[in-house]
Amino acid sequence: MLKSFFIILFFVGYINYAQQSAVVTYKAKLNDAPEIYLKIKEKFGENMMHMAQRKDAKINNILNDFEFVLQFNPQESIYQWLEDMPDETVNEADFMMAKLVGGGNAVHYCNLPENLYMQQFKELSTGKLVRETEKLKDKKWQITKETDTILGYPVIKAIQGKKVVWFTPNIPVPFGPGEACGLPGLVLKYVFADRRIIYATKIKLFKKRIKINRPKKGDLRTQEEGRAKRIKEMGKFMGN
Repeated sequence: MLKSFFIILFFVGYINYAQQSAVVTYKAKLNDAPEIYLKIKEKFGENMMHMAQRKDAKINNILNDFEFVLQFNPQESIYQWLEDMPDETVNEADFMMAKLVGGGNAVHYCNLPENLYMQQFKELSTGKLVRETEKLKDKKWQITKETDTILGYPVIKAIQGKKVVWFTPNIPVPFGPGEACGLPGLVLKYVFADRRIIYATKIKLFKKRIKINRPKKGDLRTQEEGRAKRIKEMGKFMGN
């Protein structure tokens, strides 16, 4: 019943947003709540806890200067890292990890008429650009009754495995940061495995339609094909 209500709410609201476009700015961080490190201490000891705290502090310090941007019109969206040159004093591995926390190691694209979600990224094994696709509607979320407010918008909590999001039906488009899409409202906060946190800091709405540049470079394959390739390569690496 609750799901049906949100589907109706989405389509009614979507009609009102039929000509709406927006640019949404997000920030990212690693969850540094005390309970996170207490769990590490219980499992691996105090030294490992302190190492994790220092490492996370470095990553979050880099992330303070990072922004990630979602652009959308009524049919398409694209989410990516707003590129920033690394400081020469910053460790390259830490810099890349900071990008990963915000989903910036890939360009994320959604197309509603084609029911398409696509990631464009550099393949680790070859260094070449690839594009992996899956169906947008296959992203099944469990919508809860928990509510909150973000940037003045009422939001509702939804869950999918280790992913937790907060979306607003007041902006009824199924877009969000990274893989957080396919919901009946714009995602304003995304938490993965209680560690990676991506949250909206600014929303700028436009009546004029924004042009979205669809990723066109890189070999095209399904997400299942990409996953199978990575498993095969891992097997070779492990000597299986």
